[in-house]
Amino acid sequence: MNELLIPFGIHLETGEIIEPEDAPSGRACNCLCPGCRAPLLSRHPKVKRYHFAHDSRRYGTKPEEDCPFNSALAVAMMAREITTELAGKILETPPLKDSLYCSSCGGSDKVQVSLGAINTIDQAEAHVNVYGHHADLMLEVGGYTLLLDLVYKGKPPVSPNTNKLQADKVALLTLDCDSFSISSFKRDRNLRFSEAVLDFILRDGVKAWAFHPKTLSKLEKARRNHQCVKPTFYVGSVGAPIRRRNPLPEPIGERCESDPKHYQCVICGVEWIHDVPSAPRCPKCQNSHLYAREID
Repeated sequence: MNELLIPFGIHLETGEIIEPEDAPSGRACNCLCPGCRAPLLSRHPKVKRYHFAHDSRRYGTKPEEDCPFNSALAVAMMAREITTELAGKILETPPLKDSLYCSSCGGSDKVQVSLGAINTIDQAEAHVNVYGHHADLMLEVGGYTLLLDLVYKGKPPVSPNTNKLQADKVALLTLDCDSFSISSFKRDRNLRFSEAVLDFILRDGVKAWAFHPKTLSKLEKARRNHQCVKPTFYVGSVGAPIRRRNPLPEPIGERCESDPKHYQCVICGVEWIHDVPSAPRCPKCQNSHLYAREID
């Protein structure tokens, strides 16, 4: 891993993650590479930060050339390792906005689902199977359950049953491990990798909501308050009536009174309220009703 010196090894006998600050120098570290399982050397230079390196001279090979280990994998592995240290720490979550599309008037409203929050983590657990899927981390925050998915290039996305998440008021948050700042980590040679990853989870990492249990209620409230723009009609050059939206909405508009249904596009994932008799078509990617899934 050229972009980041190997920040930890796997102890040959115990299988535990060992940071170079806790390992004896050289081959005495008795550690293997987390990526390719090749033997490692623990290096303690005077100027650079402590790190591990492949023991290529001893075996006459260069495993680092084919080693799949990289910075994102290192962050994900360490995040799972230090999960028990998260209890009592402050977690920052991002804001979330969604859009309500009205198929009657063609308008849309921006809906603020969450302003973002700073909460204390009550409990934390790694490697949890919930709703038939594996969760990297499960956090209890402010009385709610929050699943944290550690995402990076090449890792399949998690797609749990959103109906069950909604029923249990469980949120799904992603943390982009590729957003870890290697340059910031390199600037402080006294900063341990586990400490840098802890800050990354709590504050510095790029997070995004994959599912928020408040989204549905916020969209339904926005639908009830939505004011349709009245269309105006004029006669075209060939005498046919043409429907055109007013350039400015009227102060008091017409509400959408059709029986609404909640749909989700299985292609792009966008959700919308469909309240006209016509077949539901995704307002974002314009896929046909064949790709629209009704949500209870």
